[in-house]
Amino acid sequence: MSSSSSSSSSSSGSDDGSVQSASVGEKRKMDTSSSSTTSKPSSASIKVKVAANNPEYDPVVVSFPRGIPTSIADEDSNATPPTFTYSKFKESSSRGRRIKGEDDHCAYSAAASGRGHDGRLSKTYVCIFDKKKNTLKLVPSAEKGTVFALDQSVKEYSPAVVNENSTMGGEDNTISASDRVKMLVDSFGSKKKQKVMDSRAANKVNVHSVVGGGNFVPENVKDSAANVDSQEVSYEQARRDFLPPFDADADAPQKVYNAQALMGEAAWNKVSGIVNRRLRDLKEQGGDSGETICEMLVGKGHCPKSIKVLMRDIRPSATGSPYRFKVAFFLYLIMRFYNKIDRRGFLRGKTVDDCINECHLPHETGVRIFDLFTTPIEGKEDGFLLSKQLKTKMYVYCLILFIIASSKDMAVPDITPLYKDLRLDDKQAAMILREAGFLVKKSKKGEIGVTLSTPLVFPPPRRGKRS
Repeated sequence: MSSSSSSSSSSSGSDDGSVQSASVGEKRKMDTSSSSTTSKPSSASIKVKVAANNPEYDPVVVSFPRGIPTSIADEDSNATPPTFTYSKFKESSSRGRRIKGEDDHCAYSAAASGRGHDGRLSKTYVCIFDKKKNTLKLVPSAEKGTVFALDQSVKEYSPAVVNENSTMGGEDNTISASDRVKMLVDSFGSKKKQKVMDSRAANKVNVHSVVGGGNFVPENVKDSAANVDSQEVSYEQARRDFLPPFDADADAPQKVYNAQALMGEAAWNKVSGIVNRRLRDLKEQGGDSGETICEMLVGKGHCPKSIKVLMRDIRPSATGSPYRFKVAFFLYLIMRFYNKIDRRGFLRGKTVDDCINECHLPHETGVRIFDLFTTPIEGKEDGFLLSKQLKTKMYVYCLILFIIASSKDMAVPDITPLYKDLRLDDKQAAMILREAGFLVKKSKKGEIGVTLSTPLVFPPPRRGKRS
């Protein structure tokens, strides 16, 4: 306000030079005073409060990975914003939450299983700043700082492509094979052939003329074709859930299964850090023995014979040896977990961290192993269960990791030591590897050799025996 008044006085007193110079002097003084005050920033103390988890009042935070809906992003849009419902993940359990929503065109859904620890390195908090009290309150989002990433799907979809064999009225004009034969015979066949075709046409039974027939047969044929397609899709999905991540279109055997994708980013980084430090220590000592690396990684604990032989045969200075040591070390950690849980088939603990400590596993790798091969036990006593299906899945992972660590070409002359450490017989091991796309051969000495070739070919579904 004062700077504007000085400028006005200087313009009004243009005839009097003394007044003008005085106004300029006042302006300079005010500029210096204002600069002196702004050079010292004002400080204020802000009190930070962190709220504890409260499932009843914690805010629910969601994200839209496929893009924010138009009704939210565009304020001028006339579309109705999505509405959401927040409910239990399972009616029989208090753990986990599910969120569902929909708007005019799309449906949204997300869920959190509510496990004790899910391996996240950061959690989301909602910050509330009170200007009057100078307090900053950090409130964890629902489900212990979870951000629900919403899966988006379109409610209704009408394909724009019309079947070229159908008319605009929807009638099917497809010509069957028998009709084509009849048209060829009528056009180019002899009279004898034409009489034969007429006789066949006269002997046909119209299904609509049969009592109780109608469209029963054609609908059954369509349903059977649909069932075959659905069975193939379900079998492919079951294979994806059973096997480690694989590339069905890989052009080389070593590209089919990726150990880093199998282990997960957090577990891979942890294992890489441990193995790289041990290799660095060995290099400083001037050694080049795989057996020494095995002792440095395993320590005084029990190590299966197959893992010892595997690491002993890897030369640390060879090309690609760090990768092979990392795969072998992760396989050793899975074996340690298996030897601990296989006695009773489950481990007791309030959280997954308790069970990881009981197995003496690095935290990141333990989280990955328990997430892959166990399910939480619900009831009076908490814990984690190794079911029969998940145990078979663990066998697959162990066998494939052993092959990756043994040979770059995914060919191993004998896997007998490993499946004996897993307490498997040769028939079970061979069946599991064939389901994973490997070629399995048993020698006269009883050794089981496996190879993987591309393009990847899986065996057909096994049919149960008729009773």
